[in-house]
Amino acid sequence: MAAQAAAGSANGKEGEEKEKKGGGKMLMIIAAAAVVLGGGGFFVYTSFLSGSDGAHEGAGGDHGGAAVSEGGEHGGGHDGGGASGNVYDMRPFIVNLMDNAGTRYLKVDVSIELASPEQEAELKKLLPQIRDSIIILLSSKSYDDVGTVEGKFKLRDEIVARVNQHLGGEGVRTVYFTDFVIQ
Repeated sequence: MAAQAAAGSANGKEGEEKEKKGGGKMLMIIAAAAVVLGGGGFFVYTSFLSGSDGAHEGAGGDHGGAAVSEGGEHGGGHDGGGASGNVYDMRPFIVNLMDNAGTRYLKVDVSIELASPEQEAELKKLLPQIRDSIIILLSSKSYDDVGTVEGKFKLRDEIVARVNQHLGGEGVRTVYFTDFVIQ
């Protein structure tokens, strides 16, 4: 009997150790879940609820595809100074570059500064043709063409010329690259 009692108390200690180890694992799982939820909350706050222009954030993302494809793009409004015109933010362009070294992609976000607010209505009306023209231009470039600062300036001038062709005049003051990634 004494041997069984000693064995029983030894088993009791092992059971307590297993409970302590199991409790530690549970604590780690809870801590990991809290970190993930905290990170998700931070992402939602910075992406959607921050004080910046929420419409700009939504139009550039992958969410809300119907709204973006059905005129979800928007004019950036007027800049603070009187010298600059109406800035129109286009959806991102993602194209394959013409490159013999392998597959390379170009992702570029373009904002177009128009000479007058009236030009925005015309730009929106011709948006499919303008986007098509820019996509064809971008996909005709190689890494060597756009990988340098000079290449980016030349590309900017070419985009201005293409958009002005569609608008029929000098409606575009300049083009801004708000994101430019070659991968």
